Amino acid sequence: MKKLIAGLSMAIFALGSAEAGELDVYLSSQSVQAGYSMDTGKIGYGGGNLIFGGYYDTDHDWQANAGLMVLGTPTANQPFTYGLGVMGYFSFIDEPNDDVQAITLGGLIKYHIPAKMPMAVSAQLFFAPEITTFGDGKNFGDFQANYEVSFLPSATGYVGYRLTRTDLNNYGNYDIEDRFHVGVRLMF
Repeated sequence: MKKLIAGLSMAIFALGSAEAGELDVYLSSQSVQAGYSMDTGKIGYGGGNLIFGGYYDTDHDWQANAGLMVLGTPTANQPFTYGLGVMGYFSFIDEPNDDVQAITLGGLIKYHIPAKMPMAVSAQLFFAPEITTFGDGKNFGDFQANYEVSFLPSATGYVGYRLTRTDLNNYGNYDIEDRFHVGVRLMF
């Protein structure tokens, strides 16, 4: 497990040192999530964001994810940002020793609060029905909501809540993550 976390950290670091992007890390009382995002223009196809991430908790559950999301604002005068994307999840659950893989579709909405210090409220949801959930799962969902404050042009702090749930074949609903968290997002 330690080798996996070290490998994921080195991969995120290598991606980050190769191209500018965004590093996002959050901590809860029992979990850690790290992610890296970069503009697809860096690989020759602009207009989207490539996202890579990893998760680990004190129950020894871990998860890796990778995906593509397109973000935009419909008009220049709106305080909303919208996003649509596809994300692949690879979840390894220690007890009851199950593995779940899912190809999800989802979206994001962010409301930018008009204030002197930039603030926003965001929510994102990714879901996979039974047809795109594999391994020991019947379906998969990942919901996250955050309140964020940009302290610097390239540093944002946030507090939020995340629920990642799957319906296991021989167990029923299992919450991989169901906690509040505190995080930072660094753009470079």
